[in-house]
Amino acid sequence: MLVVWSMTTALLAWPQGEVLNALSARPSAEIRTKTEDGVNRYFNYQYEMLDLPLMDDFSVDRTRKLNAREGDADVTLQNTVYHLEVDGVSEPDMRFMLDTTFRTVIDASDPPVTTRTPLPSVLVTVRDISVFPPTSSIVEAWPAYSIRDSLTAPPPDTLFVQSPDLVQDSLLVFDVAPAGGTYLMNDVPTPLILWQDDDVYINGTYPLDPPTIGVATFDGLSRTGYPYDFANYTAYGRADDLTSVPIDLEYPASDSIYLSFFYQAKGLSGDTFPQIGDSLLLEFYAPLEQSWYRVWGIPYVDQAPFEQVLVPITQERFLKEGFQFRFVNYASLSGSFDHWHLDYVRLGRQRAFDDTRIVDVAYLYPEASILQTYTSIPFDAFQAAPASAMALQVSERIRNLDINDRLIQYGMTAQNEDGGTFSNFVNGVSPNNNAASIISTVHPINAAPNNFVYDNTPSTDAAFWDVRFLAQATPDINQYNDTMRLRQELSNYYAYDDGTAEMGYSLSTAGAKLAYRYDLIEADSLRAIRIYFNPMANQPPDAAPDQGSFLLTVWTSLSPEVIQHQNFSFSSPEYRLDGIDKYVEYPLDSAIRVEGTIYIGWVQTNAVKMNLGFDRNRNNRTKIFYKTSGSFQNSRFSGSLMMRPVMISEVDPWASVDEIAPGPDGLTVFPNPATDVVRFAMEAGMPVNGSIECIDATGRSVWSERLNGTNTFSTAGIANGLYVLRVSNAQGIVQAQGRLMVQH
Repeated sequence: MLVVWSMTTALLAWPQGEVLNALSARPSAEIRTKTEDGVNRYFNYQYEMLDLPLMDDFSVDRTRKLNAREGDADVTLQNTVYHLEVDGVSEPDMRFMLDTTFRTVIDASDPPVTTRTPLPSVLVTVRDISVFPPTSSIVEAWPAYSIRDSLTAPPPDTLFVQSPDLVQDSLLVFDVAPAGGTYLMNDVPTPLILWQDDDVYINGTYPLDPPTIGVATFDGLSRTGYPYDFANYTAYGRADDLTSVPIDLEYPASDSIYLSFFYQAKGLSGDTFPQIGDSLLLEFYAPLEQSWYRVWGIPYVDQAPFEQVLVPITQERFLKEGFQFRFVNYASLSGSFDHWHLDYVRLGRQRAFDDTRIVDVAYLYPEASILQTYTSIPFDAFQAAPASAMALQVSERIRNLDINDRLIQYGMTAQNEDGGTFSNFVNGVSPNNNAASIISTVHPINAAPNNFVYDNTPSTDAAFWDVRFLAQATPDINQYNDTMRLRQELSNYYAYDDGTAEMGYSLSTAGAKLAYRYDLIEADSLRAIRIYFNPMANQPPDAAPDQGSFLLTVWTSLSPEVIQHQNFSFSSPEYRLDGIDKYVEYPLDSAIRVEGTIYIGWVQTNAVKMNLGFDRNRNNRTKIFYKTSGSFQNSRFSGSLMMRPVMISEVDPWASVDEIAPGPDGLTVFPNPATDVVRFAMEAGMPVNGSIECIDATGRSVWSERLNGTNTFSTAGIANGLYVLRVSNAQGIVQAQGRLMVQH
């Protein structure tokens, strides 16, 4: 296995020091953290039994999110299971030793006589409440104390054991009602939830030319988004499960029941080298036997198009109520390395071994923007040149899965989320001879006949647009994959990437320089750079990526090299744990005026690979430059860096500071923007013994102090940018808050 790892790393590393690695974590914002009260809880999820036919193309997420908590509306306490029980009774203070404890009697006669006799033992039922249903065993145990009785000094002393072998504990067992919601299949409402676990990652960016938009990706990450075994880089074993809910399969074998699906190894994510032992398996559940059987499997293979598999279900043991099927992968468990992508699962009757026809038309990939060049630009920059900021046209790929030609009409809608006109365009119809093929559809944007430009009249300082691409064909068995939606942001930053990382980009040389070119629409004030680093476990003996160090740098030219700004302070990779692809903002030591062409990036101060997020779906390779020796050169990897320049703006929608509900105790801040001193006041008066805190865009406190009666503070030590001021009372309860812009 160690040899395979070295081959994998070398495959995507170039002599010049560039490295492209598989990702290692995908934090899930939906996974609730474990409660801190120390109470053991088990949630028993209930599911509706489904009927045939069943289908899932993963254009919507139909997995059950296992995030129930006590107090939720659909959660009911059913039972309390105790760790310890004696004669059918469980007491909260039960404690026992697994070795004999004694009663010692000391008679102060001359000479003294000491008598030591064992305390009575009991048979204790010990349940393992770390699993459900709990397992149990019966052991002989003794009281968790000893008795010392000196006849000259009654009463006897009871000496309790500080660390007893057995301590009472309990497990609260809750039932969670079936999840609601329906899903249209052939225009028939069907229960939404098809999968009773959420180990896999439902996404639209990892596969290569999938049958439809959306796949289920299997890797080495658990449902939390973190590796099953982060500490051991070469760990290997069973990884993700995707298990169906119970299904009524009470049919004769003559009904020709088949399960079909598409699969692909690798894609645009994960590593690129087949590794011995990695595999994708399919298992069937026999309800009466309560056993799983392996019915299909394939070892890891080289990159290839999606392949469809049909598996007949003919054995009597499976043709029962309560049948289930599940997919499982074996993989490296220390990261998101070995990928399988699953698409278009179908289970139905009256099928045959060659029943591969799917009467469906679907988009392949999500879109990120209908702007020219960028996926996002500052609001003010857009307003300066709206027409030139819009793309003339965009191409979207649609797949006709049917073996016959289809007449497909496609178009686009767009609307500002702040209101305004709803725009609706029919952009064309499919060409002939499109059976079982991918069709490239062209949608005019700021070109005839649409001539569409975002109208931001309803918005101030930032705008968000709901844009949808639509495909229509009749008949069509699944309407969900006919619509592809994007949310266009215009606020305070430029971006090339689509916001999703498929790989991690690194330079592996101390002193290396990474520069990312941006051609600005207008002069502006650059205050920070947002970067997405993936918390990857670098291959030993490499250092962990958070040990990397760099100096944030801005250039105006690479040949000759002209540095406009470089931070005095060193930075290291930081990671947000509240969801996938979450950026961290790195402020410049001071805001700078920028115009024309700039290059943002860093000068690396050690050789640690820092795993910058790399988007493989939008190719901006010509904008990526690096230097390990000699002169700057273009990257060899096609994609986009997840690195964005952030400008000073009165409104920053990205700021991750929770708002409090507006009320009578509003906070007035002046002057605003501030240069050196800020004054503040509350309508209801400042709280006695309260405090004020200044919070930056990432939610970190950059300054705080007790209220001193002057209601002023200096901003001399605070970098330019947008902040939130919060006033709290002596108990720490927020009384008011307001926004502050610092501009030195």
